[in-house]
Amino acid sequence: MIRRFLGEHGLDLGLVFVVLVWGASPTVFKFALSEVAPLTFVIMRFALLSVVAIVALLFHARRHPTIRPFRIRRHDILPLIVSGLSGYGIYQLFYIEGLSRTTAFASALFGATVPLWSAFILSALRIERIRTVQWVGIVISLVGVAWFLLAAPKTGGAATLDRALTPTSMVIGGLLSFIGAGLFSLYGVVNKRLATRFSPPELMCYTLLVGAITLAPFGISSLISQDWSKVTWQYWVILPYSVFFPIYITYSLWNWAISKRGVGYVTLYNYAVPVAGGIVAFFVLHEEIGAGQGLAALVVLGGLLLARWAISRQRGESTPATSTSGDRVGELASEGVD
Repeated sequence: MIRRFLGEHGLDLGLVFVVLVWGASPTVFKFALSEVAPLTFVIMRFALLSVVAIVALLFHARRHPTIRPFRIRRHDILPLIVSGLSGYGIYQLFYIEGLSRTTAFASALFGATVPLWSAFILSALRIERIRTVQWVGIVISLVGVAWFLLAAPKTGGAATLDRALTPTSMVIGGLLSFIGAGLFSLYGVVNKRLATRFSPPELMCYTLLVGAITLAPFGISSLISQDWSKVTWQYWVILPYSVFFPIYITYSLWNWAISKRGVGYVTLYNYAVPVAGGIVAFFVLHEEIGAGQGLAALVVLGGLLLARWAISRQRGESTPATSTSGDRVGELASEGVD
């Protein structure tokens, strides 16, 4: 019975794990950013991530002789670059700089627009059909996320780390976070095709290296100028966590889920991230969760389930539009390469 349950719901359980990790990460990262500069944190993460990704790929290739590391077909180069920039390189710059200039809650709110961005991209490129019911569910969940975050306590826990923020920095941070959400949406769309052509270790390694190379010019000078005398043991605990959980493990699960269920289905789980963050803060930081937040969480869940039902119904009908246009973004990204 357990094996059957996992077989039917294993993908969703994996996405719930992703939601919990991503929900907790902004609060965790706030503590790290109180000790080191944002770009210092980013470049150290990606230096370690690159090493982990290369080792994982070589180990995977040793177990699977058919995989030849770093032998990439020409028409896959541009999509891999787009994926690496939108999921790591440029995205991480916008995300971490946005997070450092606004509150963790505001960052979570703008990050929760990923399903909305994804729906627009999928609809514009005719990759996946977005039905009216699905749009309704997306909007309901977005309203619920906004309600949940606006009803959150303004003091206590990690909120004390945000006292130096100004109205101007909040606007800039919000804008950077919003653009970052759009970039992450593009990452999911591009990986819909790439995840069927590369194994998870291959895809992670190639795109991570693109991201690391992109971030290097921005982060090296920050790394050199960092005042390491102010860095405590707390940062050195957060750093390995930030390498393995919020990126390597969860991104692998995310890409695998996209290859199985599609972008529209998977990105809906982004709506649950801020709610998970509030729950984690309740248990870890003992922050209060009021009745308003509880009702808002139900609204988020209701919208998510509505959109999820619409996607499941669409998959059951097996419409030609969804079955034949899945590689559209890959074709667009590959134009001019061959």
